[in-house]
Amino acid sequence: MLHQDYVAKPNPFLLGSYCRYVKFPIEKKRITYNFCIPTIHNVNWKYTFDTTNSDETNSKKEPKAYGSIELEVGLVVENLESSEYSIRAIGRYEFTKDTNKMIIDIPGYDRIIDGKQGFFDEKAEKKTFKIRYNIVVKSSNLYDSVELFDFYHFDSTIFDVEVNVLGHNMFLSKKLISLQSPHLYLMIESRNIDYSDLPSGCFFHFFHDFLQIIHGIDLQLDKEKISVFLELSYHLEVPRVTEYCKRQMINGLDGMTTNEMVELAEKWSFWDFVPRKLAQTHCLADLKEQDWDLDELEKDVIDQITRRLFELN
Repeated sequence: MLHQDYVAKPNPFLLGSYCRYVKFPIEKKRITYNFCIPTIHNVNWKYTFDTTNSDETNSKKEPKAYGSIELEVGLVVENLESSEYSIRAIGRYEFTKDTNKMIIDIPGYDRIIDGKQGFFDEKAEKKTFKIRYNIVVKSSNLYDSVELFDFYHFDSTIFDVEVNVLGHNMFLSKKLISLQSPHLYLMIESRNIDYSDLPSGCFFHFFHDFLQIIHGIDLQLDKEKISVFLELSYHLEVPRVTEYCKRQMINGLDGMTTNEMVELAEKWSFWDFVPRKLAQTHCLADLKEQDWDLDELEKDVIDQITRRLFELN
């Protein structure tokens, strides 16, 4: 696994993968780094690098909304002088409701913090060594029962066209797409969708999930995806997905405050967002739970909140 690059397109498409670098300050005992594995039911994770026990790096899962997820994890402590001297470790772990911790032993910790071994620049003002970690989801059994369409194997009951989508050969439904977006339908007819056809900043995993929603899958969006999906639905003229995004904002999004959602609603001229959001409150406790920051809101929004406050009293 360590010799594969999971940042590039996976073939076949994996359940989920993540590949990043983390810079670890020499003087630190512990750092926490948050990340999300795309396409795996929006499961968010918190990854903790801990050198308290010198040779151990711990990772703990945050959510409890799944049955089990099996991960394959590889760590490489990069040597600046030669990759030949880099330190590698690998492990395979299953997270369940009762099992939420994994420990990967990294050999040679004394070498890593020895300035003469080439793992960090001794002359640098901030001395850090670099950890590259690859995480691949091997299997999943989720409680949320969300099942994604397999766009990579033809099913005549669902699909009727094969399209090259950002370098991936995928099977899609022209009929479903034509009902929602004539613009996207024309792109599908050309049998090729390139990055130049989509808004900037739209990576493959975003468009993959966008197509899932167009095909009827109900995915929970988050702070990162909502902005990309709104750009996509505007660019491709898909009003159903725009309304879908708006409903998710009204219901609440992971990683976004209510005020941030108000700002996003104003950017896209969703003038019914605040009234619909407030209409969800049926008592003062509901209103408090929405956590409006009145100091940062426009007067017209504050007036609407005040009116709802009196209605609930």
